[in-house]
Amino acid sequence: MSSILKKFLQAEEFKQPHACQQLSYKGGDRIMMEGEESLDVYYVEEGHVRINKRVVLHDGREIQSGFCELGPGETFGELNLFDGSPRSASVIASDDVSLIRINRKILLDYMDSHPQEAYQLFKHWLQRLATNLRQSNDRSSHLFAWGLNQYGIDEDL
Repeated sequence: MSSILKKFLQAEEFKQPHACQQLSYKGGDRIMMEGEESLDVYYVEEGHVRINKRVVLHDGREIQSGFCELGPGETFGELNLFDGSPRSASVIASDDVSLIRINRKILLDYMDSHPQEAYQLFKHWLQRLATNLRQSNDRSSHLFAWGLNQYGIDEDL
């Protein structure tokens, strides 16, 4: 994956002002917050980030549930390329991390003008999305079964 996006970032389009920005965070720093309006894609150069999802408990308390950890060569924020919705998760630096923030519009324009390279990147993202969706479905099923058992509902089924 890293070689595909790294090749993109070497193109002239990404050398324009505001196309890419190098960012550094310390472990524990918040990089993005669930619900934020932000459209850029992030590429992890060094370090690791943790993807968290807000969970509201039955008593109204909120916790951050860890979804996954990403490391060098991986990306996050790419869902916004497709729908432009607010961020669906929070991202926290697990350790010192170096990122490249990539401007959404410039990336999409580049992908439109380089469809064969874009296909490889989209293929990778869709494979990762499918894996994440399957894991999420498994977790949801287990939590649903646990909830049915916890509240005695499974006895009536």
